Amino acid sequence: MVEFRNTGMTAWEHDVEKIGVEYSGDSNLITVDPPLQLLPKGSRVHTGQSYQFPFLISAHNVGQVKLAFAVVRLLPSGKTNRISDPVFLSMEITTGLPHNDQNSGSIQVTAGPLHVPVELDGMPAGLTPLTLPHIPVGIHHVVVKGKEGVMESDIEVKPNSIHSITYSPEKSGVLIETKESLLLENSNPVLTLILSNFFIILGVIITLTVVAVISIVVISGEIKRIKFVVSHVLPSSVQKESGRDFAVETRRRISSDDVRFDPVAGLFKQGDKKSLKLKITNMGTKPIVVDTIRIEPGVCRIVFREIFDDDPGDCEVSQAVSYIDGNGKEKSRVIHLQYRIMPRDLDLSWFFERFIQKKGNIIAILKIKNNNPFPLEADSILLASGEERGIELVMDVPDSDELSVYKKLRILTENEYSFPLSVKIPYNKGIFLFFSKKYSESLEWFNQQIDLGNDDGTLKRYRDLIKRKMDSSSEVNTMDSSDIRDHEPDVKRKVDAQEGNATQVSLSPSLTGFPDSLLPIYKPSALISTDRLGIMYRALRAADNIEVAVRVLDSGVIPASQVELQIQAWRSLKHMNIMQIKFWERDPVYFLEFDLPSGAIQSKKRIYSLADLKVPIPARAALRIVRGLAEGIDYIHRQGVRHYLLEPSVIFLDDGLQPKISGFDTSALIQSGIPDDCWVIAPEQRNPEKFGNPGKKTDIYQVGAIFYYLLSGQVLNCFESISSLPSHFRSDYGVYDPIIKKSVHIDKNERYGDIREMIHEIDTLLQTFKK
Repeated sequence: MVEFRNTGMTAWEHDVEKIGVEYSGDSNLITVDPPLQLLPKGSRVHTGQSYQFPFLISAHNVGQVKLAFAVVRLLPSGKTNRISDPVFLSMEITTGLPHNDQNSGSIQVTAGPLHVPVELDGMPAGLTPLTLPHIPVGIHHVVVKGKEGVMESDIEVKPNSIHSITYSPEKSGVLIETKESLLLENSNPVLTLILSNFFIILGVIITLTVVAVISIVVISGEIKRIKFVVSHVLPSSVQKESGRDFAVETRRRISSDDVRFDPVAGLFKQGDKKSLKLKITNMGTKPIVVDTIRIEPGVCRIVFREIFDDDPGDCEVSQAVSYIDGNGKEKSRVIHLQYRIMPRDLDLSWFFERFIQKKGNIIAILKIKNNNPFPLEADSILLASGEERGIELVMDVPDSDELSVYKKLRILTENEYSFPLSVKIPYNKGIFLFFSKKYSESLEWFNQQIDLGNDDGTLKRYRDLIKRKMDSSSEVNTMDSSDIRDHEPDVKRKVDAQEGNATQVSLSPSLTGFPDSLLPIYKPSALISTDRLGIMYRALRAADNIEVAVRVLDSGVIPASQVELQIQAWRSLKHMNIMQIKFWERDPVYFLEFDLPSGAIQSKKRIYSLADLKVPIPARAALRIVRGLAEGIDYIHRQGVRHYLLEPSVIFLDDGLQPKISGFDTSALIQSGIPDDCWVIAPEQRNPEKFGNPGKKTDIYQVGAIFYYLLSGQVLNCFESISSLPSHFRSDYGVYDPIIKKSVHIDKNERYGDIREMIHEIDTLLQTFKK
């Protein structure tokens, strides 16, 4: 038996990932069968649990053998992808066994993922999976007691033999107590025959009755009333057993459309073949078909749309996508595909920076950079090699409700070759009304576009900016004196930009670590945060000039296979307190794209993560942050996920001090060892032999450690019981002592049983501020 423990944040499950253990040795002294042992179908090994994988080793000669085993994921191609470091075992093969083992053998008992009790000759032997060595030669009685029944086996143990027993409910016997009146020795044989085949006879009668009723209904032409009749005949308890989530059904029914189309902006090189990705999500209750691809309810699939345009610059085209809905009807939806084509023989990069008002005109500032070893001109502006300059484009009065406009720049190279370059400017009627100081009309226009289903991120940003302007407030999220001062969403920079006071975005010396290979895709403007696995940047996406957060990973810290497994699990998490991965890629480097969190203002400086927050902070702000944190942890726990490394550097702040949890990939570091300087680590993570295995209460401990850190400005020592409660720092903080005691207790059995309990207590304290 080779035992591995799941220390990741997701359960091992054969039906999802096809996880197993693979032997990778190459010794000719032994044969290992099978070389790959998968988890049994339908089994699951949760985080913190162990599982023993059985292997049969046959020796061919004497000598020293080194065995290597690793946890792997079986790919559809039949190849395996290692998700753990290999474990090496040494074994010495001799010419025989000691004399006292000649009269004994071994019995191995397994029950798949189950841990059920085993008895040997009437005595308890342990729980499965179990290996019973040194069993005397002879007949032995083995009993495996599972919930589905009891399986009994008589095993003949021979010298040096190994017998394997696998518990199977089909082979188990279930004792059924019956009434004596049915088991009389002299009972009527006809009655005995009827009783022994009672359920078969009953089934035949019911089937014949149903067939007869249907035949009569069809003949009488009443087939359309079947559904009505059944709904009245069946008991309500049977009608409700549909196996569907009523809340999900209701949300889908009230939706205006049950299919979601999400085009992915593309970046291409002139002359290359161009195919854009289109994500299609079936939000309905019935399967749909798109391009011969069947999409089940709740499932997302990727289809491709070929682009034949080859002119350099930004472009947007509309295409009709036909599909067959759940009712078999053919429908069509018009989608808008956006893409950028880079010039064939030139290395240029450009992005929209801001709007200003000059001499009564609305001016769009476009930054363009010459990455070539020779100079060139862009709209008669000379750009030296490596130079980046801003080009002012005068905007006209918009005559339509388009969200953006496209301008043509004339590019002239040193050999007098010129061509037009199309650039996208997010200019529309709402922007024009805003600069005309018609704020109400501008706000109405943006609201109309959002209500029509346009999910362009710039719409909501400008709408929030206008609301800010109309409220004439210095802050959007107004909090009393007990909250973080100067907290506001990320719109102040945009307001200043509108008034012509914003500084231009440019690369600073602190951003030299941003990979050059990503510069055609993103233009970084600030460093947001650093954690144990990577760096988060604030950047402008070149394809559509949207500000995003880009996290660049250092894949050399841990194996890439472990990182990818955690990222795939992270992508499935969707909650308002979880940083949602919008896009990720491994080539040319590992990077992930997120929506840009708004952050908060503290001491006239914008901070994004809790790691940059000056602590302690006022109690009300700490409560709001920790409550959102607990909500996010509660969500992932209900998904069967654990975080295990909830450090301040992976917690970001959004509007209204809403925390966003990231760093699910950093939890893979725990598999290779706990970082020495990590103060949020729970006692059971440092010493599982003494404090038990990590689990849900480990995350509860880390949420409590963050709460204590925000209130006191101090960090905890996981090996010591807490000595200085919040009341030690401020006498009026005594109301927070019970939460801290209950969440960071050194004994995990004394902590909250579920994080919902902690949320309820936080809600009670927040109510006191409202009073």
